[in-house]
Amino acid sequence: MKTKSLVTIIGAGAAGIGTATALKRLGIEDIQVIDKGEIGQSFLDWNTETRFITPSFNTNGFGFPDYNAITPDTSPGNFIDKEHLSGVDYADYLQQVAEFFQIPVITNETILKIHKKEDGYLLSSEQNDYETNYLIVALGDVAYPDVNKVIGSKHGIFYTNLGDYTHLKDSSVYSIIGGNESGFDAAIQLARRGKRSIIYTHTAGIDSESSDPSQSLSLYTKGRYRKYADLITIHSGVKIKEITPFEQSYYLTTDDGTVFMSETPPILATGFSNVKSPLIKDFFDVKGNRAVLNEWDESTLSPNLFMVGSQVEHEGVILCFIYKYRQRFAFIANEIASREGISIDEAELQLYKDYQMFLNDLSCCETDCAC
Repeated sequence: MKTKSLVTIIGAGAAGIGTATALKRLGIEDIQVIDKGEIGQSFLDWNTETRFITPSFNTNGFGFPDYNAITPDTSPGNFIDKEHLSGVDYADYLQQVAEFFQIPVITNETILKIHKKEDGYLLSSEQNDYETNYLIVALGDVAYPDVNKVIGSKHGIFYTNLGDYTHLKDSSVYSIIGGNESGFDAAIQLARRGKRSIIYTHTAGIDSESSDPSQSLSLYTKGRYRKYADLITIHSGVKIKEITPFEQSYYLTTDDGTVFMSETPPILATGFSNVKSPLIKDFFDVKGNRAVLNEWDESTLSPNLFMVGSQVEHEGVILCFIYKYRQRFAFIANEIASREGISIDEAELQLYKDYQMFLNDLSCCETDCAC
């Protein structure tokens, strides 16, 4: 089977469904979304104990959508009736949005290879080919742990594989590598169970003076940390370079040669990077662990190939939360319409603008609070 569409989106998570909805509402109907799992699969794969750190509540009537909404006129908090949603909760919300806006989604279809063509891209799975003029990568990041910076990372347990924590070997103290949100969340979840932990990190989010939640811990996590601070030790100023098994324990070696001992496999909370995906790594220039994008969130190497979601960054501005990266859905949809000469629904575009979901000037995004 060969299927052709004007726009294809890889990934049916928040970014993929949100962008597809914006495309349809602005008047671009010839679209399809493809996911290797179900709609919201990355959220379904979350640890059972993980919750959204950004609160969800319905303030749509005042022009301020729920922080975790992917459209101007929906509210996952109102839909699920919770303020801090689980991954399963949020996947349910995404599935309902896709159904309501009649988004064409092909699920359980693994794209194995992307080929660049003169007039677009060819996506190949085991049985099908999909042709598209415009390709939007919405892979998210949870499936792509950034563990290459630690030699011997296979001896650790990555944060997303912690499940309900019941499978962890019993220990008097657990080691955690990484001092941002996921590292602190792991320490807090262990502390809730009466377990001590040590966080090894170069810089700890709790120490940041920035008011930007992408640079420091969220208030939600800070509050939880304070409740269990007596059970959590923070070892700042160190970079764990290597994990080495030794008898029934593990050596954690820093970049300056200092060695720490861990009784159990260390928990890796070292972040994510979707440019590690073999599917897309050759189509983007990479700086650090993020894709280099132009002003339209488009690859600088491959025209008409866009990226949406938490991995998008521009000049130090990291669009790592839904309330940030959703502001580019309609922006990209509008750009594609412009390139194709498609007349968009101006009322729908204005709705996105009125609800602070159309960001076209990234120079204004520095967070600064007077108090």
